[in-house]
Amino acid sequence: MARTALERDLSFLKTLLLDMAQSVDQMVKGVINAFSQRDKKLAKEIIQLDDQIDYYDRVINITVLEILALQQPVAKDLRRVISAFDISRNLERLADQAVNVAEGVLHLTEEKNGLEKFCQLDLLPLAKEALFMLESAINAFINDDSKTAYKIIQLDEIVDKMKDELREKIADCISKYPQFHRDSLDYLLMVENLERVADLACNISEDIIFVAEGRLLKGEKLEKEPQFLKESLEESTTFQLLKRHTKLIVSCLSELPSALEAYIRGDKKRLEEIALTINEREKDADKIKTNIRTHLPKELILPVEKFNLFLYLKEQDSLADLAERLLKIFSLYQIKSLSLFAQELTNLLNQSLSPLSKLEEIVENTFRYLTTWDELSRERAISQIREVRHSQYLTEKLTYELKERLYASSIDMMDFLHLTQIIDIIVEISLHMENVVDHLRAMLAK
Repeated sequence: MARTALERDLSFLKTLLLDMAQSVDQMVKGVINAFSQRDKKLAKEIIQLDDQIDYYDRVINITVLEILALQQPVAKDLRRVISAFDISRNLERLADQAVNVAEGVLHLTEEKNGLEKFCQLDLLPLAKEALFMLESAINAFINDDSKTAYKIIQLDEIVDKMKDELREKIADCISKYPQFHRDSLDYLLMVENLERVADLACNISEDIIFVAEGRLLKGEKLEKEPQFLKESLEESTTFQLLKRHTKLIVSCLSELPSALEAYIRGDKKRLEEIALTINEREKDADKIKTNIRTHLPKELILPVEKFNLFLYLKEQDSLADLAERLLKIFSLYQIKSLSLFAQELTNLLNQSLSPLSKLEEIVENTFRYLTTWDELSRERAISQIREVRHSQYLTEKLTYELKERLYASSIDMMDFLHLTQIIDIIVEISLHMENVVDHLRAMLAK
């Protein structure tokens, strides 16, 4: 019974730490965006979140004291409880660093962009490296992954080097452009605070190693590995699965023009072959979607909210479902007067599917931006998303024209009803295509 109570309390403590860590992560992400976009409103919102982090810190400290007093944990459990104090304190300090940077953003004016323009200062690489270390540390904590924790500590040397290079650039800039002397202090403070984020991520990593191995690294020098290649989402298994899922959906829909051509010719054998191909690819896409959902730990930190990611996958999956539905409709009934509308129906399908050629590239550009903050990738993705939305408008326009002629015709009622069903599914494909890219656009916006 005592062990059950201890496990329950340890689970509650870990949940509190995870909630606190995710809130801090959102603060750090937000303040980096606030700085890069000079968004003072966002900076003020970050500052207001600090009270929530302080509340988490107090609740965790109380919980730790209660566990020590009432449960008397030993060995690894004791290390886990003790480290919770330290992790909570480091997370609270991380929130303070985010607040410091946010306050710096409030002091920035458009004129201060001169530092970046004339001195070629770019704080984003340092910010992204520090954020990567923080999120990796949180994920390592979730998974009790001491191996990754060691690697995070080794990354600190890279951040220190980036900080030193930025400080030298700022010093050189002041000597060349004395008018920026006051402005440069804000940048120096932000450099120091961002570097401190990386230091605190290392502290959390040391706690992870202490829990897992009982080894205290305070003041101990680690042997540096020659290189630690970080795995961004773009290079990860998750992203490769996302790309494969998109490719399979595109390949399903790419079969539809051939299917319509076979339907117009009345070639049932060819339709059965295409239906089988689409069915197999749709099943493969379902497996990949399930794989992504089941292999992402619930609390794992990603550049995009998992809820949004799963909505996007579900919407993309519906495109393959629609392709299957269209083939089933083809197999039910052969329209006798199809030749009267064959060309217009073909044009409608081609228009509905025209965004297919862009979909894989939109996905790549979206996730490249989410992991590297490459503005060019973001601009390309947004431009392509606009094209998809315009394509949907053109599809609606062709649909109206085709239905107008259909209603004015005197074809058989069965032909009329069946052709209407086919048209509606083709339009639905276009609508779901727009929904897919709208989910990607929401990810870019956040």
